[in-house]
Amino acid sequence: MNDSVEKLSLIKDIMTSPVISVTLNQTVKQVLLLSKKKNVTGFPVVDTKQKVIGVVSSLDLLTEMAIGKLHLKLGELPLIIKVEKDVIQLKPDTPIKSALLEMIKQRVGRIIITDDENKLCGIVSRKDLLNYFIEINSLDA
Repeated sequence: MNDSVEKLSLIKDIMTSPVISVTLNQTVKQVLLLSKKKNVTGFPVVDTKQKVIGVVSSLDLLTEMAIGKLHLKLGELPLIIKVEKDVIQLKPDTPIKSALLEMIKQRVGRIIITDDENKLCGIVSRKDLLNYFIEINSLDA
């Protein structure tokens, strides 16, 4: 393992920042289109002060639409109808191993990274963790 990889031990070293976030006044349709455009599968939901108030995934929205809880015509509904309020949040100085264990334990695809004031500062996805472990184990060599 090389020195630069060994230094990658905290979430802040692998998190994506800045983060694409959404607000409650956006519609389901807007969020699904943003997901397609940015090739992102989930978003932190923030208030006007950039404080995290929830999380939404495109899979959750599509599932709701597929089982008929949301008709396609209802895509104009405000996002608030499907925002998960129990958000896994960690601080930037959390060890990467802790983030991985939390993701596995909670069975989530992303962890929201916030500062001490609960303001959004990053996101760590399964892809970020996968890339990290590929790099530290030299699997891409």
